[in-house]
This record gives sequence, structure tokens and C-alpha cells, in this order.
Amino acid sequence: MPHARPQLAGQFTRRRVLQVAGAGVALAAVPGLAHAQTSTITIPALPSARTTELARTQNSLSASELRSTGYYLPADTALNVVVHAGSLAPTLVIGAPDADARKEFKSPRAYPLQVGRNTVTDAGGGVVYLKLIGDTGQAKVSIGEQAQPMPYFVLGCTGEAEFQRQLDERLTPYVELLSPHAMITVERASALTYRTENHTDLLSTYEEIIRIEDATSGYDGSAPQHVRLAHRYHFVGYPSAITGVGAYATHGHMSFPPPIQDRMLTVAALRTRGWGIYHELGHQHQQITYKPSSLTEVTVNVYSLAVNAVFATKYGQQPRLHAPDAKTGLTPWQSAPGKLRSPGVNYGTTFDPYEKLVMFEQLRLAFGDTFWPNLHKLVRVERPYASDYTDEVLRLRNLVVLSSRTAGHDLSDFFRAWGVPVDAEATAQLTALHLTPPPTDPTTIRQ
Repeated sequence: MPHARPQLAGQFTRRRVLQVAGAGVALAAVPGLAHAQTSTITIPALPSARTTELARTQNSLSASELRSTGYYLPADTALNVVVHAGSLAPTLVIGAPDADARKEFKSPRAYPLQVGRNTVTDAGGGVVYLKLIGDTGQAKVSIGEQAQPMPYFVLGCTGEAEFQRQLDERLTPYVELLSPHAMITVERASALTYRTENHTDLLSTYEEIIRIEDATSGYDGSAPQHVRLAHRYHFVGYPSAITGVGAYATHGHMSFPPPIQDRMLTVAALRTRGWGIYHELGHQHQQITYKPSSLTEVTVNVYSLAVNAVFATKYGQQPRLHAPDAKTGLTPWQSAPGKLRSPGVNYGTTFDPYEKLVMFEQLRLAFGDTFWPNLHKLVRVERPYASDYTDEVLRLRNLVVLSSRTAGHDLSDFFRAWGVPVDAEATAQLTALHLTPPPTDPTTIRQ
């Protein structure tokens, strides 16, 4: 989209200090006209999301390393940035990932800073972020008046009337919403389309979704391996439809095109029709150890189902596995069990995507709500060899063996009934563990 320099109105009559929970960002705005605003931001170093955190969590995809500032830099504008003495030198990043319609500016541009005065000019312009990777220390950075304040809603800090005023007066191309564990970046047009929403309720719902998926992942703080992520999850509004997919997740962010942004930006849709949001966030919770490529779009919905179950009770959302198929009229719980133990049953081809989830729900119902958290915790503690996503044999073996260890029972018969291969090595490992079959066959469970 074009990046015209916004004409910003309004005046700051007093100094504001904003402490953003969860990511250690302190932002201070000096008095003066908004277009002449400067800011001083202090951020602590955080471990690398792409290396340190992925090694700890054994996850497939990372959260974002970007630290929100609430500012936008117009294209081809020289920005003065001062890194204060005694600080670590951070990186300035321009552009939210996937937010710009121009292909050459889809990826953020990183500019390493030095202590002292720096000048950064970016050809594309975009949202301004900082990044500081490390175990200790912090950076204190002053961003020059060339950067423009965006409409910026921070959960627990920004009132709705103030945010509406910002939407009217701050004409930057992007808007950002922030909560302790979520960062949402969208085009101005999208924010205006849904501006009448209660943004406190919206961000509180994001926090609720993340809390449920984090709990499913066993992030309970019981040990250093099991604390919640150091970084935020970044939800980005993609500027156009995405060919072949409705949305997608990758390292550092998730992208959502306009056709589904109502579920991203409205409270009711996020609470009752937000499966796509839960699903993409689920990709940033999946562990690599038992996720071959054939299960990438299956185990991701363990997390989606967890949100669906809570929101079905709390907000009246349709329970996904009790929704009738448009062609057969049967729900997954009605259609899947009859296929178990059938001749030639094959988990990959016999069942449709939602029927496949019944297998994972049977495990949860058989062994309790702690089953999935405990499986995640076992993987984080032991870090079993995972090879790569193309190694179907190893990762399916890991699924069988690790699930059995988590359940405390030999689940080889259960997986065979579903058409999941159980090879000789898996059988040998289970025999060595002296595990016995569960007293009740999980395949007989219905809901």
C-alpha cells in the first residue's frame, strides 16, 4: 500500500509514561505536538525466540522477537535514534512481517544500532520495532521525532475513548494492539472497519486463547523448562487474500487476510467463530518430536479443540467434533469410531481431518486433561531425537512411545486400531518399559 506521510493532529499536554506488561517496555512521550514527538524506550534483553526458546520448548515455530514501540516511520525518512550510554546495542527493525502489499517490503528490515547517535533510512517505511537478544542487560533508546505515533491500544493502559481519538488523529497506515502475550498489527483500514469493538474485551479474549493453548502445552511454571514464552505471539493482518490458504503461521508471526479479519478483530467472532485464529496459534505450540509432515495439520488442532471446549461452555461456540458433516449429516464422533480396526484402516487416508481429531480426544478423555500438558513436559525435559519433519517412521514411533509413557500404559493396540503404524522398534521400546495395556480400551470411548 502507498506510504504517504500522515498529517497528525492533536497535542500532548502532559508527559505520559507507559509500562507494558509482560515484555518490559517502558515508553515515555515528551510534551509537544504529536508530529514532533520523541520517545525513550527501555527494553530488557530476552533469549532468542528462534534458537534458545525453540531448544527449550522443542516447538516447531517460534514466537516474535520484535518489541513493539507504537511508532511508524514513513518511507525514505531519515530517523535519528540514540542508544544511551551504558546500554546494550539493540537492533532497529522497520516493517511488520507480511503487512506490506509490496513484495519487496514484505519482510522486516533490520538495522543494528551502536551506542550513541544513529541515523536509519528505510526505503519502504513501516512499523518501528526494537530487538535485543541476550541473557542479561537492557537497552535504553530514544527514537527521533521523524517517527510518528500510531494508534496504539495497550491492554490495561489505554482507554477506549483515548484509542478512538488516536484513530481519528493519528493517520499512520498501521495500527497496533498489545497485551502481555499478544501483538496485533493491522492496516488502518481494517482497524477502522472494526473500530466500534470493545478493544479491552478483544485483547482479553486473545489472552484467554493464549492461556488455554499455553496450558495445553504444559507451560505451568513448575520448572524452568515449563515457563511461558519470553516473547509475544504476533498476529498480523495480511493486506490481501493468500493464494491457496485462508491464513498461515511461520516463525515469528501468523498472517490473516481480510476475508477472515472479522474473526481477528471482533469480539463475538473471535469467541464464537475463531477456529482459524486458534489453529494458526496452535502451529506455534506444536512440538517437533512427534509431528511428521502428515500430522502438521492434525496435531495443531489439539490446541484449537482446547479453546473450542472452553468457549463452547463460556460463549456458546459450536463444539467442533459435534458439528454434522454437510454431506453425511454425521458428526466426527459418529463417523470415525466405526472405521476403527476395519480391514486396511490407515490413519492418513481412512479418516477426514476432523475424524482424525477423535483419536487425540480419546487419549485426553481416557487419561485426563493433564495428558497433553504432561506429554509436552516430557518432551521438554528429555528432548528426544526428532530427526526432521520428513522422517515419518521416527516421528510416528515417537508419538506411540511418548504417548504410552505419558499414559503409563502400552497404547500400541490403540494406535493400530486407528491405522497408525507401530513398528518393531516401537514395540521393543514399549516392551522394555514393561508397560501394560490400559484397563479400558480407549477406542471404545464416545462423547
